[in-house]
Amino acid sequence: MTRMFVNTKIRIEKAIEAREAGQGTLEYLGIVVVVVLLVGAMIAAFQAFNLGTKLTTELNKILPGG
Repeated sequence: MTRMFVNTKIRIEKAIEAREAGQGTLEYLGIVVVVVLLVGAMIAAFQAFNLGTKLTTELNKILPGG
């Protein structure tokens, strides 16, 4: 009877270890997804915002002859 309990305990511990082994992978995957979303949002924002044209316009207002 005791051997059955020991074997059951060992199986439960192995199952818990196996379940937690993939946890790090899921965390890294979550970080990668967040970074991809942030980079995509930044690219979309900067495509809509034409910085070069705005800087040229403002510098022409300030500098003489502009």
